[in-house]
Amino acid sequence: MKKVYYSFLLVCLCCLNLHAQKSSYRFQSGFDAQECDDLLQLNNAFVDTLSLDKHDYLIPEYEFLHQSESIGLDNMWNLWMRSDDTAVISLRGTTSDSKSVLADFYCAMLPAKGEIVLHKKDTLQYYLATDERAAVHAGFLIGFGYLAKDMLPTIDSLYQSGHHNFLVTGHSQGGSLSYYISAWLLHLKRKGIYPLMQVKTYACAPTKVGNMYFAYDYDNITAAKWSFSVVNTADPVPEMPLTTQQLEEDMNAPNPIMNLAKRFDRMPFFQRIFLKKAFNNMEKKATKSSEAYQKYLGKYCGKFIQKELPELKIPNTINTTYFVRPGVPITLLVNPAYYAYFQKVKKTAYYHHGIVPYRFLLREYYSGLSDLEPPQTDPNK
Repeated sequence: MKKVYYSFLLVCLCCLNLHAQKSSYRFQSGFDAQECDDLLQLNNAFVDTLSLDKHDYLIPEYEFLHQSESIGLDNMWNLWMRSDDTAVISLRGTTSDSKSVLADFYCAMLPAKGEIVLHKKDTLQYYLATDERAAVHAGFLIGFGYLAKDMLPTIDSLYQSGHHNFLVTGHSQGGSLSYYISAWLLHLKRKGIYPLMQVKTYACAPTKVGNMYFAYDYDNITAAKWSFSVVNTADPVPEMPLTTQQLEEDMNAPNPIMNLAKRFDRMPFFQRIFLKKAFNNMEKKATKSSEAYQKYLGKYCGKFIQKELPELKIPNTINTTYFVRPGVPITLLVNPAYYAYFQKVKKTAYYHHGIVPYRFLLREYYSGLSDLEPPQTDPNK
């Protein structure tokens, strides 16, 4: 009840402090480089906390309204309001906290719909996909559960007060989580809970977040024009987690690959023996690899997380490690100008993953964006 009351006051504050000037923005489908650049800067507010006190200087058309406490696996979200009355939800990426790191590496797969017991008297019914075969990354799903439960009263208050347009964004782990938040909101819309809601998503530097059936479902509900996966091609993080595709678990049936043995029987003897052996070896090794993956990055990591969140209860895992990334790809290809710009920068292990490199590459491929400040010592900031 206290949280609902607080959310109501937050929305009232939002309505009283809307920007007086006419907005240069219009909420609409399609990739907008300026919008993406703005959201990268808002995501940086989790690192540069001073920007929260100087948000009007940072980007005048975005007003900072709220930052959550650290919840779940050290997750956090910010609420901003753009001058065209678009609510912006930004999600924090991985932190140095062990719980946050465990979230990245807990690579079991869980059903894309079900329920999570967050605390003994606090259960979240979640629905991220219609397809019964859809599965999602366990560590991120747990983080999503705490975030969704925390932000729901605020989202409901915003919607009831007439704010129907939402931007969802995040960088790194936050980008991965943004898929789940937007899928959740869009399925609430489809169920008639928020019938007028529209959600647009910019997942910046995200990892892979679910299996192919989740990606199919997500790309269907976002209609290939409302969700964008923004990736620097030199960034290693979007290549994670490792993935293994099993024939029987991860492919539609019937499929021609499962019937290859019959085709082999029509081939000459030595070709038939060679191809059957190669095929069987690949199939067995894929299964063995997936089993090891689920054992070490699934079962064992799950035990570590259970110690951190002893009241947590999640659905049974699904036998798959076929991770893919949904959303319309916005591919920022590195080039000589990129390396020349950062040649004097002290490069950290993940410097390609930083927000400044992403903003630089946006300017390489999209016109009309303001110039960047000179490179910092650490381009991740």
